[in-house]
Amino acid sequence: MEKIYDVVIVGAGPAGLAAGIYTGRGNLSTLILEKEGIGSMIMTHQVDNYPGSHVGASGKEIYDTMKKQALEFGCEIKPATVLGFDPYDEVKIVKTDAGNFKTKYIIIATGLGKIGAKKVKGENKFLGAGVSYCATCDGAFTKGRTVSLVGKGDELIEESLFLIRYAKEVNVFLTSDDLDCSEELKEAILSKENVKIVKKVKLLEIKGEDFVTELDLEVDGNKETVATDFVFLYLGTKNNLELYGEFVSLSDTGYIVTDETMKTRTDKMYAIGDIREKDIRQIATATNDGVIAASFIMKEILKIKKK
Repeated sequence: MEKIYDVVIVGAGPAGLAAGIYTGRGNLSTLILEKEGIGSMIMTHQVDNYPGSHVGASGKEIYDTMKKQALEFGCEIKPATVLGFDPYDEVKIVKTDAGNFKTKYIIIATGLGKIGAKKVKGENKFLGAGVSYCATCDGAFTKGRTVSLVGKGDELIEESLFLIRYAKEVNVFLTSDDLDCSEELKEAILSKENVKIVKKVKLLEIKGEDFVTELDLEVDGNKETVATDFVFLYLGTKNNLELYGEFVSLSDTGYIVTDETMKTRTDKMYAIGDIREKDIRQIATATNDGVIAASFIMKEILKIKKK
């Protein structure tokens, strides 16, 4: 039976780890998703003002200590890039390049990175003109066309199978060296005649005039150009508006707006740390947000159990 977590935390910076320490210690099944080696704390050479740490401590030292503590309290920590959410049902889904994860609560703790997420050359230019992040949203427009998908994981293959209903040809460009998906999805995609699968691909540029016409790729170290009418990206390059805008309110500067309990406008979806709209962004304020969100989630779960 597929596991349903009590909490999935997106981001393993000080906010996400603090939240995980509290939910883990509170016996809530907790999954923390992280992009390894990324984050403002982990890249900070020296942190002198975080209470309880020694003067001269590096951000990496503080991170390692927090991560160890979260693991000791039972949190699972997995490397993954989040690609999207289905947050409206009682059991919510966090979609990633490492698979889809089911949960009762979502905590967004991704820090600042997504505000100015690094784009592939041509991605912004052709957004809405052949570039999409959602096959189920834009699939109907691909009828009789050649489409390409770039990325990895279950969602990439699920979206490819959806597009087969409409498209004439489907190119699946894997950024990994194999079909990194469930056996069921693997069998399904390999059985389709109008699907071409290419491994070890890096997308270099999206080209066209008014609409996408071709992609420049590096395939297993060799450069080549392929024709396509649409490209669906599962690379984690969405900015905050593209990734969260359907589910949360964003400030004019692109940060997620929450109430004082860290709740967003979507039920059981919270946002903490540097991604949240606030005036002060420090390690201490990030951990503060994590503690508040985790505490209110635990209180809500306790109320539900008492009923």
